[in-house]
Amino acid sequence: MSYEYLIAGLPDIRLGADAPMTMEALETLLSETLCDKDQEQLRLLKAHSQNGACDFVRDWLNFNKDLNNVLTAEICRKHGLDPHKNLVGELPDEVEPEVKAVSKIDSLYERERQIDSVRFAWLEERTRMLFFQRENVFAYYLMNEMLNRWMALNPEKGEQVFREIVADMKKDLKI
Repeated sequence: MSYEYLIAGLPDIRLGADAPMTMEALETLLSETLCDKDQEQLRLLKAHSQNGACDFVRDWLNFNKDLNNVLTAEICRKHGLDPHKNLVGELPDEVEPEVKAVSKIDSLYERERQIDSVRFAWLEERTRMLFFQRENVFAYYLMNEMLNRWMALNPEKGEQVFREIVADMKKDLKI
């Protein structure tokens, strides 16, 4: 199915900018617009399930698994740990240089930003030659989700979460 009107009506999305819409608003729009088959694919995408998934959903989930495995392996090696004990599946045979470079970034904040940059680039490349297809809708959904996550992250929120974790640890240790 083609989604010309839906995709043409979506606000522009750009890495580094604010999310153009809340996830709730986007999910409502998609629930009213996508056909049942594509609704199911979106549900599989959100559930990280490959059972019955289309090529795009399967490729995205595999890409993320490989990305996380490469980053995990590099970080384990950096800290003298056995990477194979911390991987999901196997390491990919080929690793993009930008992915390896991301693992070397010390700042957690900057590393996360670069990981999302790699993800954005994958989504853009994967849908570059597709027009008004469900893959474009799914890529938009994932990009919007990343941008919404960044909007929720700020120094104040981070400090609050950190203090809550420390308080919980103290409570568990009865300090």
